[in-house]
Amino acid sequence: MKGKKIEDSYSPLGKIGQFDMYDVFKSYITSKGTGYHLVSATEQIYAFAGFKFDDAKREIRGIIKAGSYGARTDLVNIKTGNVDFKRLVENAEVLNHYVRFFVPAELNEGVVLLHNQKNVGIKTLLYELLREEFARVTTRVLQMNPLSYEKAFEEWKKATTKEIKLVRFSGMNTIEDQIKKLGHDEAEHTYIIKASRSKNLGTFVDYLTPGTDQNATVEILAPLCAEVKTVVEMHGRKRTFRLGNSQNSQVCEIDVDEKKVTIIAGNPDMKQFDAWCKILLNEFLSTMYPGMGIKV
Repeated sequence: MKGKKIEDSYSPLGKIGQFDMYDVFKSYITSKGTGYHLVSATEQIYAFAGFKFDDAKREIRGIIKAGSYGARTDLVNIKTGNVDFKRLVENAEVLNHYVRFFVPAELNEGVVLLHNQKNVGIKTLLYELLREEFARVTTRVLQMNPLSYEKAFEEWKKATTKEIKLVRFSGMNTIEDQIKKLGHDEAEHTYIIKASRSKNLGTFVDYLTPGTDQNATVEILAPLCAEVKTVVEMHGRKRTFRLGNSQNSQVCEIDVDEKKVTIIAGNPDMKQFDAWCKILLNEFLSTMYPGMGIKV
């Protein structure tokens, strides 16, 4: 996140003219209350829920409930195949998205963690809401640019790759069609490539570097999968990163560590998730502001 007057250089977030970005965000979110609001232009609905503001650490975190309306659809029971509910144009399926901001006063950029739910993100909606309010209050331009893996996780570059996961891999159609004849129809199947005892799968940075065998492999496999993921390990810690999405190949996306966060009915335990995201945020901060000792 950055605040910029078009003809000026970037300003410290705590002193954008006479304004403080942290205060602008806090005031806006607070003013919205906990009720739902409509965005008629895009047929979306949203609400801010359970937000907490740490003025000392300049952190904002909470849940954005968001969904879309305007289309009539059927909700089908996957066990019976029957329609349990007919969704009307005024109904919206609402998903919970965790968000966490760090807005330092003396620096000209901060960090926001955004939670994708069912591969549905919140960035565009959140950015448009904050951009409009930020411009109204400060007359400045708000930027919210994605962090690349290169910038976000310097410390993980040399992490050892333990697995490659191919989600919804379609490179074996003939075999899969034969298996389906036996009654198997698993839409979410994942193929896992594991390192052998004699040869490893390389390091994380190998998958981000053009010209390497690992990067070439991802380019070949990506069109055949919904997602390509790499599981890496360093000092006993593991992370699962998403690779190979042509639209987001440079965006840092991390799968929730289900050994740290319990998933219940598709939703993370928010207390555990909040604690895990604090660890992630501090990893970001140590890379973005090296040697400054900045942490939350």
